[in-house]
Formats: sequence, C-alpha cells, structure tokens
Amino acid sequence: MTQVDRDPVTRLDEALELLPRGIEPPRDLWPAIEARLEPRPAGATRRWGWLAAAGVLLVIGSSLITASLLRREAEVTAVVPLERPAPATPAAFGPGQRLDPSYDLIRQQLANSLAQRIERLPPEVRAKLEANLAELRRATAEINAALELSPGDPLLEELLINSYQDELAVLASVNQLTGPNGRIPL
Repeated sequence: MTQVDRDPVTRLDEALELLPRGIEPPRDLWPAIEARLEPRPAGATRRWGWLAAAGVLLVIGSSLITASLLRREAEVTAVVPLERPAPATPAAFGPGQRLDPSYDLIRQQLANSLAQRIERLPPEVRAKLEANLAELRRATAEINAALELSPGDPLLEELLINSYQDELAVLASVNQLTGPNGRIPL
C-alpha cells in the first residue's frame, strides 16, 4: 500500500505519534514578568476595607431612613366634601343595547367603593381623578352617540370597549392604591 492509498485520518494519527509528549520551556519566564509588574502600595488593601465599610454604612443608613419614612403616619389632610358625586353612566353598546349585567355590577361596585374613598383623598389628587373620570365618561358618551349614527361599526365598538376597560382600570387602581383606610400609602 502506498502513501496515497492510506486514509488521511490514519496519516494524521501517525504524524501525531511522532511528536514528543511534552515540551519543557527553555527558561522560566515568571521572574521577568513579576519584575515588570508595578508594586502595590502598602495601604491599598486597607483602602478597600474602608470603602467596603462606607458602602455598608450607606446601605444601612438609607434603609433606616426609608423605614422611618414608611412608618411615619401620613399627614392628615382636610377633607373637602364633594359638590356632587360623579354619577356612573349606564354602560351601553350602541342604541338599544346593554353590556353584560356582570360588567355593570362590577362597574357599579367599583364606583361605589371609589365614591367612599375619593372623599379621603388629598384635594389635588381628587381633582385630577375626577377630571380623568369625566374625560373617560365624555369619550364613552361621544362613542355611544357615534354608534347611534353608525350602528355595528367595528372601529367604534372597539373604541367603546377600550374606553369602558380604561374606566374600570382607573377605578380598580384607585381602590387598590388607596388601601383599606382610603389614604394613599407613602
């Protein structure tokens, strides 16, 4: 069998067998590398210790401040009575149609809970919330009016559903954020 007839893998295996199993370096290179390294100052390790201690003190201090702020009772704000509670408009889906009764029930429960809690909100928060709810209800009324002119319009129906969902989300958020005592936790 000639050199050409053999498998290339076999030739590679034979060539690898001829190589030495280990090679010793001609000289030790580490002393030259170590000599070129910059020496460390004597206080470098102590400096890291001080930085770590300062970091721990910073974390502990900020945690204590945060805990004391969270425990501190919120200031009592003056309760301004509502001129008139915002009425929940009946949920409709175009002319002569109503949404699912379970939706109306959930919506009314959230609105009632909101009316009880809204009186305990700070005046600026209350005003912003009432403005947002009024805008959502105005948009819902406009979409319902447009549906009376174009019943079955899929775009208007989708917009109406989205506005109802947005109103529910606002009501649910207020109920969740105000907590059981009606105050926004700090």
